[in-house]
Amino acid sequence: MFVSKPVHSQTLPDFSTVKVDELSDDQIQSLVQKASAMGYSQQDIYSLAQQQGLSLTEISKLGERINKIKSSRVAKGEVSPIERVSRGSNDTTLYIQSAYINSSNIYGLSIFQNGTAKKGFEPSLNIPTPQSYILGAGDELFIDIYGTSEQYYQAEINADGNILLENFGPIFLSGLDINAAQSKIKNQLSKVYTEMGGDSPSTFVSVNLGKIRSINITVVGEVAIPGTYTLNAFGTVFNALYTVGGVTENGTLRNIKVIRSGKLITQLDVYDFLMSGDNKSNVRLQNDDVILVEPYTNRVEIVGAVKRPAIFELKENESLSDLIRYAGGFTENAFSDQINVVRNVGKEKVVADVFKNQFDIFTPKPGDVYQVKLVLDRFTNRVQIKGAVFRPGQYSISEELTVKALIEKADGLKGDANLSRALIIRTNTDLSTENISINLKDLMEGVSSDIQLQREDVVQIFSIYDLKEESYVEVSGEVNSGGVFRFSDRMTIEDVLVMAGGFKSSASASKIEITRRFGDAKAGNVSEVFVVDVDRNLSLNEEDDAFELQPFDHVIVRKNPDFFVQKFVAIEGEVAYPGNYAIKNQTERISSLLERAGGVNQYAYIEGATLLRKTEFHSEISTIEQKVQALEALLNRYAEADPSLSESELAQVARLNQQLNELDKQSLDIEGDPFYAKKERLREIVQRNALFGDVQLGNSDAIGINLKKILEEPNSKYDLILEEGDVLVLPKQQETVRLRGRVLYPTTVVYESNRNLKHFINLAGGFGNRAQRKNTYVIYANGSVAKTKKFLFFKTYPQVSPGAEIIVPAKPPKLPVAISEVVGITSGLATLALLISQINF
Repeated sequence: MFVSKPVHSQTLPDFSTVKVDELSDDQIQSLVQKASAMGYSQQDIYSLAQQQGLSLTEISKLGERINKIKSSRVAKGEVSPIERVSRGSNDTTLYIQSAYINSSNIYGLSIFQNGTAKKGFEPSLNIPTPQSYILGAGDELFIDIYGTSEQYYQAEINADGNILLENFGPIFLSGLDINAAQSKIKNQLSKVYTEMGGDSPSTFVSVNLGKIRSINITVVGEVAIPGTYTLNAFGTVFNALYTVGGVTENGTLRNIKVIRSGKLITQLDVYDFLMSGDNKSNVRLQNDDVILVEPYTNRVEIVGAVKRPAIFELKENESLSDLIRYAGGFTENAFSDQINVVRNVGKEKVVADVFKNQFDIFTPKPGDVYQVKLVLDRFTNRVQIKGAVFRPGQYSISEELTVKALIEKADGLKGDANLSRALIIRTNTDLSTENISINLKDLMEGVSSDIQLQREDVVQIFSIYDLKEESYVEVSGEVNSGGVFRFSDRMTIEDVLVMAGGFKSSASASKIEITRRFGDAKAGNVSEVFVVDVDRNLSLNEEDDAFELQPFDHVIVRKNPDFFVQKFVAIEGEVAYPGNYAIKNQTERISSLLERAGGVNQYAYIEGATLLRKTEFHSEISTIEQKVQALEALLNRYAEADPSLSESELAQVARLNQQLNELDKQSLDIEGDPFYAKKERLREIVQRNALFGDVQLGNSDAIGINLKKILEEPNSKYDLILEEGDVLVLPKQQETVRLRGRVLYPTTVVYESNRNLKHFINLAGGFGNRAQRKNTYVIYANGSVAKTKKFLFFKTYPQVSPGAEIIVPAKPPKLPVAISEVVGITSGLATLALLISQINF
C-alpha cells in the first residue's frame, strides 16, 4: 500500500526528525503546497513519513493539523480547486484522507480503509435531492418560475438562514426540507404571481438544490487519523469513516456512536449493513456532529471449515449460532455436529467441545478460538470393484452383499474377463491388507461357494490382456504413414499396408520383407525373414489369406531401384541463361550444363570458374568470431535503445569498443588460417555473383576446376560429373589481387601482369611482424591453391593471377622458458652426469 512515486528528499523534509508540535501552521501549509506541486496527495505525505520512520502518533498529529488548517481555509473562502465541492462537475467531490493501515483478519475492518481504493464510501453529488435533506446556511437554491410567467432566481442561504429574492425580501428556509422550502417560497411568490394560486394555476415554481453546503464533523476514538473534517452536507457516517482512513484494530464496528448537540442520536452496527444491507443507522450528518468509535469489547475467532474464517466482534446477547452465521455458515465438507473451542480461563487455556444442540445457547467469550473440522476421509459402507466389469467403481455394502451380487450390481463381467482368477483385497482393523484369491468361473457357475464382502473390500477382476504383452505389427519403408499398428487375428500384409496409407510413388510392390521373432533362438538365428510380392493396388483378392501376419511382425517396403526424383544444379554468372537445371542422367557433366545454359559470354573470366558442392563437413566459427558477434549484438542493443544512457551504460559501451578493437587485432592471426581463408573466399564468391537460391557456407566446398580444359576436352578427367545441389559460378573478369594475413597493411591492389608474388606483398607494405614467409600461399579465383616451395636455400613463390588472394600465415608465439623449466633441465642433466660417473667408476 506504499505509494510508488519517486521521493525527492531534497525538496520535502526528512520526516524522521520532524516534531509536529514544533511546526507552525505556515510550515505545514508550505509542506502541503510543495507536495501538491510535486504531484503528491495528502495520503502520499503520510506514506512517505511512514517509510522514513515517523511514528503513527506523529502522523496522527500531522493529519489533525492539516485538516484544521484546511477547515480554517474553507471558512475564509480560501478553498483550492482540488478541494472544491461542486454539484454536477467532474472535480473531486470529497477530500479523501488516506492512511496507511496494515491488513487484518478482523472481519469488516478493511471496508473503510481507502488506501488502495479510488472510490469507496464517497457521497455522490449526482443524485436527485433527497426529500429528507434539511437546508442550512451555505446551500444554494435554483428557483425556476415557468408557465404564463417565467423567471429564474439563484440564491444562497445566508448565515441567518434566509434567502434574498429581488422584490420579495428575505425568506427564512434554514431547518426545512426541500418540499417545505418549496411550499414556503411558493406562498411568498404567489403574492406577486397571482396565477400560481387557485384551482387552475397557470404559473408554476420548481425549487432545486444547487451547490451543497459544507459541514464540519469530528471523528474521535479508534480511527486511523482522528480529527475535524470538512464534508459536503450529503455526507453520512460511512462517508466520514472512509474519509478518516477507517477504524483501527482496537476499534468497535458494532457500536459506533453519533453525538449531535451533546446528545446521542444513533448507535451504528456495521454488521447490520455487511450481513443484510441494512443502512438505516447510517444517518446523514449535520454540522458539528461528533462520531465516537470506542474500543471493542468482545472478539472471537473462528477457523477451519467455514466460508468466511476471520475474527468477529460479538455483542453480549449473541450466541455461537450468530458467530457461525457471521462466518457465512459451514462449508460443504465441514463436520457440523461438533465445534472445538479454546478458551482463556484464569492463567491457562482450556479446550471444550460444543455440540450441535448447544450452538444456540453457547455464549462466546472474549479471546475464544473456535475450530470447525472437516469430515473424516473414510467410508462406513463402501466396497469397490475394479477391472473387467461394465461399471467399475464404489458401491454401498449391505449385510448380505457377496462377490457375485457385487458383479451383478456392476452390470456383469466383460468379455475379456479372466475367469481363472480374481482377487479380493481386504483391509484389516490394523489397516494391513490380505489377498483372497477366487476362481471366478466356479463362483459364477455355483460350483464354489460365494464369499461375503466386508467394508472396504476391493474386488479386482483381471482382463486376459493384463497377463500378456500387447500385440502389434510394424510397417516401415516406402509407405505413406508407417508406424506401429494393433495386431488382429487373420491380419494380412495387404491389410496392414492399407492401414499404413498405401505405397509411396517410389515404393516397390515386390520384394516386401517380413521379419518375425523366433520363439527360441535356433542355430544363432535372430529372426525369421519372409519375402513376398503383393498387388500394388492392394485390392481384395482370394490370395489375401495366403500369408497371415503374427504378433510383432515387421513389414519393410523397399524402394523401387528404377525410381528417381528430379535433381537440380545451378549455374550463375557470365552465361547466356543462368538459373536452375535438372540433371538429365547420372553421367551428365559440366560441359553438358554449359551447353544447356547457352555457353559462356564475352565477359566471363574462365580461369576463375568455381564449382560449389555440398559437403558433409561443417566448419564452426572460431572462438574470436563468436566473441565479436556477441559483443556487437550487445553494442547494437544500446544503439537501438533510448539515446540518454546512464553513466554506467556509457562506461560499458566504452569497454565494449575497447574489447572489439583488441579482438580485431587478434583476428589478424586467424586471417592466415587456411580454414578461415577458405570460408571467406567462399563467402566472397556467393556475394559477388548473387547466387540463385541459398547456399549454406558451412556445408559447401569450393572446388577449383579448369574450365578452359573442360571446354577444350569435354568428357575428359577435368569435366566433372554433376551432383545434386552443385552450383557452377562463372565470374566476370577480375582485375585485383587481395592480400591478407601477416602483411604490414592488408589490402586489395590492382593486378599487374608479369609481376611476381613479392611485388604484390611489397604493395601491401611488405611482410609484417611474425610473418611465416615460407608458408605463404595463393588462392586462385577458381578455388585452387598453390604454396611457396623451397629447395635448399632457394624459395619459389607461386604465380599470381587476376582475382587471386595472397595469404601470409602467422608464426606461433614464442613462449619464454620459465625458471622452473630451467631448474628442471639443470637437475636432469646433473642427475645424468652423476649416473655416468658412477658407471665409469
